[in-house]
Amino acid sequence: MDKFMKKYSFFLTSLLGVIAVIWLVIGWGEMDMLRKLPIIYIVALAVHEIEELKFPGGFVELVTAMTGLKLKKLGLAKFGLLMFTLYATIIPAFISGHVWPVMATLFIGIIEIFAHLAAARVNPKKFYSPGMLTAIVVQFPVAVYGFYYLFSNQMVKGIYWLYAFIFLLIPLFGLQAIIVKSNGQKYGEFINNARKAMLTSEGREKTKNRIK
Repeated sequence: MDKFMKKYSFFLTSLLGVIAVIWLVIGWGEMDMLRKLPIIYIVALAVHEIEELKFPGGFVELVTAMTGLKLKKLGLAKFGLLMFTLYATIIPAFISGHVWPVMATLFIGIIEIFAHLAAARVNPKKFYSPGMLTAIVVQFPVAVYGFYYLFSNQMVKGIYWLYAFIFLLIPLFGLQAIIVKSNGQKYGEFINNARKAMLTSEGREKTKNRIK
């Protein structure tokens, strides 16, 4: 599994994006917007991963430099990312009619832009992190439009924010902790190193040295 995902995870994510495009083209007229938005976001994530992992790629390397994580099981990490992508997009698409899962999907677009801007600040070479451009011009606009649609149609209730955060963040941080621990690092150390890399000159210097 580790070797397979290490080699083919990018292909699988791209295939998922192509399937989402076909799904949208064929079913657009029959779908309501609550179903369209998560499917559109699948396409946005597929485009985003092209920049993160291939052109130019290097986001994983930047994160490991920030945190000091020695990623011994890259395939497992990619498998976890693929499963989370399916969880956070396919489930909201299939349970169309429920607003809060769609809010959770859209919230990824908000998280991504801040994560990439923070990582860009750490990059010792230039203010850029692989994936930053597509986070800004693809994912963020989808999220903004999605929330605009939900609010303009008065579909958002206060309790939905809690449901959305639980639906998204508990699996996200849980998966992150599993990946970090499976690669031999304590999760608290991982978070602390990331915080130092983003907020302190000492942390940025360590990141710079690791990239070298």
